[in-house]
Amino acid sequence: MVIVDLKEQAGIAMNARGQLSEPIADPQVTLGALAFANELGRLLWRMKYGQDVRRSGMHRATLLLAKRLREPGRFDRSKFTGVTRAAEKAAAKTGKKVERQISDIIERFARQAIIEWVADLCAACDGRGVTGRGKALAVERIGCPTCGGHGRVCVDEYSIPFAASRNGRGPMIFREYERCPQCHGAGNIVVEISAKGAGRQICGVCGGTGRQPEDHAARARALGVPMAQYRSHWEPYFHAVHALLDALDGAANDTVRRRMQRKRGQ
Repeated sequence: MVIVDLKEQAGIAMNARGQLSEPIADPQVTLGALAFANELGRLLWRMKYGQDVRRSGMHRATLLLAKRLREPGRFDRSKFTGVTRAAEKAAAKTGKKVERQISDIIERFARQAIIEWVADLCAACDGRGVTGRGKALAVERIGCPTCGGHGRVCVDEYSIPFAASRNGRGPMIFREYERCPQCHGAGNIVVEISAKGAGRQICGVCGGTGRQPEDHAARARALGVPMAQYRSHWEPYFHAVHALLDALDGAANDTVRRRMQRKRGQ
């Protein structure tokens, strides 16, 4: 079997299990060529094509991507977190510490973007866009039965006896709400509604694109921000960073191709 695609070839070279079943010319030549690529590009290739998603590699890739996002003109952290250098200095003078969870939001954003970019194939159809022959599961997005589509659930309720309600018919009722644990604040969930007959059908999860659908609730949860803040500020950044990762992927591909052509020419 002759492998033309460099990414597939690199994936087999990096994956010991793949080397047992897929022949390639020389795994060391491929890995040697990959060594000349940008460090972040190498890590992305190892995770996506070599299926090498170790914690150390993910952590390093997250830090490298976050460093790029912090470059002047790319990403204004204070605009979305409210944590400016002046605020950090003022907090230090008063003996207070800036909340680490807030200051690390760019790292959380970078990590989620990498996870989505690496695992971008639809899990329901394995990236084919269609469900195979046999029984295909049909799915539908419905309102969340837990929260009734509101995205929030009441976790506590008590009355204030000395405060009257608006209609004056009883004490004021105070309720505390949290993000719905079932839909994660989205207000809807994907459920299996039936099993259709044999034959190829368009995947009901990805709509035939073969790509994993965007899970906005999961993104907001990973960032630790409300859904409204994610929608207004963060959603466009995911598209921009995925384009950046695609560019790094292409640059690594060009580097590997040039190095392998030079090696063959020797």
